[in-house]
Amino acid sequence: MESFCPIHIDLKGRACLVLGGGAVAGRKVKVMLAYGAAVTVVSPDLSPELSQMLEEEKIAYLADTYRPVYLKDKFLVICATGSEEVNRRAAEDCINRGIPVNTVSDPQMCTFYLPALHKDGPLTVSVSTVGKSPALARRLRDSIAGSLDGAYAEFAEFLGQARALILNRVEDRARRKALLEFLASEDFFTDFKRLPREGVEEKVKELIEEFGEKGNREGDGG
Repeated sequence: MESFCPIHIDLKGRACLVLGGGAVAGRKVKVMLAYGAAVTVVSPDLSPELSQMLEEEKIAYLADTYRPVYLKDKFLVICATGSEEVNRRAAEDCINRGIPVNTVSDPQMCTFYLPALHKDGPLTVSVSTVGKSPALARRLRDSIAGSLDGAYAEFAEFLGQARALILNRVEDRARRKALLEFLASEDFFTDFKRLPREGVEEKVKELIEEFGEKGNREGDGG
């Protein structure tokens, strides 16, 4: 049974550590920065990309090799040095301290994976093979992302706003669920693309009133 459960986790402001200053480390850092992590890089030297990030004050930097003291108060760690031994030792230290760790040189030592990601606004497509084939994960991600209608990101943002109204105004749980599922349907997505935003918002208000009134009438009859 696969033990890795896919989750989305809040990295905003979290202290994250990346060991290594090369191209692989740079890719990992870019992902974490995109989600608001506070990243510290430990490496004797930095790639041009990471040097640029440091110059722009996007990352903190310690010009050193790995030391266990650098794990203090870290939320998660990525081991991406050029030394398998250093990566293994750091991963073991993280596991012993209960710190989530990903090491690029040994999938068996990972307690989490960064999936292949496509992000467009609030919409995220992520594909993982739990370290078995990152290349396949990237290919599948690109295939799925390429098939998505470009309007889905705006649609997801709109549905988030509509959901807040529905949760506040439609009390009956079954009707609330039915309304949320209808708004996420292909039929409503077609209306979303066809109608002006004002028209879509008005339609949602009408549906909320209809579903809310039905729920209230049923509740009053008890």
